[in-house]
Parts: sequence; structure tokens; C-alpha cells
Amino acid sequence: MLKRFTVLFALMLFAITSATAQNGAAPAAKAAAAPTVDEILDKYVKALGGKEAIEKVSSRVGKGTMELEGMGLSGPVEMYAKAPNKNAMFIELQGVGKIVNVYDGEKGYALSPMEGVSELSGGALAQAKRNADFYEPLNIKKHFAKMEVKGQEKVAATDAYVVVATPAVGDPEKLYFAVDSGLLVRIDSDNDTPQGKMSFETYISDYKDVDGIKVAHTLRQVSSAFTALIKMSEVKHGVTVEDAKFAKPSGQ
Repeated sequence: MLKRFTVLFALMLFAITSATAQNGAAPAAKAAAAPTVDEILDKYVKALGGKEAIEKVSSRVGKGTMELEGMGLSGPVEMYAKAPNKNAMFIELQGVGKIVNVYDGEKGYALSPMEGVSELSGGALAQAKRNADFYEPLNIKKHFAKMEVKGQEKVAATDAYVVVATPAVGDPEKLYFAVDSGLLVRIDSDNDTPQGKMSFETYISDYKDVDGIKVAHTLRQVSSAFTALIKMSEVKHGVTVEDAKFAKPSGQ
């Protein structure tokens, strides 16, 4: 669930923080006899629960908390996703106020106390569109013009295959799939922010079974400006989600 919100999450946080430098990614190590992109993606789908299980659900709702580490800022978070391509995030950050991010199937918007309402465009909109695909694990190749396996790297103690995915619009992303489990454990991306293009490392973990589907319950996003942590305490499928949840925010 959490992967879909990485772009909007980053844009939202940059509305309340500032940055002066970018983090460089370590070069990928060469791995002998690496599997193909198709093999890695097939294993990923199976690890999540399989194509049939994924296609059985059409909505997902999650509740949890978000914390900006070392900044003393935290608050509740709610996430909504609805097939085929709508999602929304609502955060009430203590001492800051309400933060809203939505993608309504065509347009993406962000609301923050510092920036007000803004509409996504360019590479940020293209990235949000990709991430809003409810069945994204089944459609990853459709969203990228080119995908290449670039060896292996360690993600914490986990060996992971590195796949460089280049979209038709926007910057390439690096996707890290655990060698043993097949699950997606990290994403490296460059996102457009009010401070310019910035690099992010997003760590995805704490996969739990929800109705036969493995759903990540923890996301940790690292940049030169902040380290943010989202932990979901509850995730449900099959919940009725009104389209109003994905409407353009009206402001404070």
C-alpha cells in the first residue's frame, strides 16, 4: 500500500522542510547470473500473494502514524486507494496542521499549511499517475519505457536485485527486490519539490498478510532534508470509499 504514496509523501514533506544538498546513491554491485526483469517481477507478484488474490480487491484503507524523526513532529495518517487509479493521504501533523495529498484518476493535488493547494505537473504528475495504479504490481512494465537489471546491492542485511526503471516522462527509478523473498524493499527516486529536484531513498518493510495479500505496513523515507517514518496500524480491503475522498482539497 505504501509505495503508491511515495511521491505525494515527498512533495508534502518538502512543503514544511527545507534542504540544501542531495544524497548520492552507492553504485550497484555486479551480480553473476542475475534473473531477468520478467523473472523478478513474476516473483514479486507471487510473493505478494499472486495475481488472482491481487485482482480480487478493489479498495484499500489504512490508518497509522507519521513521524519526522528528530524534529519532534508526528500525527495520525489515513490512506485511501481505489481501483483503478485513485488514492489519497490525509495527515494531521501536530504543531503544523492538516496535510492532504490526492490523485483523482487524472490530476494530483497537494495541500499543506505552508504552500496551500498546489496541482502536480510534469514529472511529478507522471510519477503520481504511475503510483496511483491500484494494480501496479501487475502493471509495472506498462509504466516504464525501459527496465534493466543492474546487479545486486544490500538493503540493510537483505540482498536485493536492483532494477533501473526508466519512464517515458520523468527520471529513472531504482527498484530493489529482495533476492530471498522477492518483495520490493527499497525505491530510489528523484522528485520535483518546491526546492528543486531532490533525491529520496524509500525503504519498504513490515509486510503483513491482509486477505491473502502481503501489504507493507512501514515506510521510511530518507533525504538530505528529513527522515520520515509512516507506520500503519490498520489496513482493510473492500471498504467503500466515496470519490469525494479524492477531490481537489478546498484549502484550510
